[in-house]
Amino acid sequence: MEVKLKTHLIITDINDEYFVKWCGKLLDAKPLLKNGLPIFTIVGSCGRVELNTIDITLIERCAKRLSHPRGRSAFTTDSTCIYLQEEDGTEKLMGTVLHNRIKKYQPMYDPFEKINI
Repeated sequence: MEVKLKTHLIITDINDEYFVKWCGKLLDAKPLLKNGLPIFTIVGSCGRVELNTIDITLIERCAKRLSHPRGRSAFTTDSTCIYLQEEDGTEKLMGTVLHNRIKKYQPMYDPFEKINI
């Protein structure tokens, strides 16, 4: 008969969850226009990007790519901020993207000894 001993955990699945929360309004801001379009600045843990567009889905996709949760735990999180550049040189917060990485584990069993019965 073989006896198995629980030795360590192995990762079986990794899920990424994104939550986009828009908190600013374009009507309340005086955006800086370049080529007739506003300039959005996306700041995340992987860097900073300026986009000259009004396409919200493109802005959200870029914000999702700039987030990178780091860590070895089962639940890690990171956030990215979306700013709108205004005429007076300031940046107004328009939204945030929260990126959660969830890991699922399963125990690993290794043979310990062999018992002859």
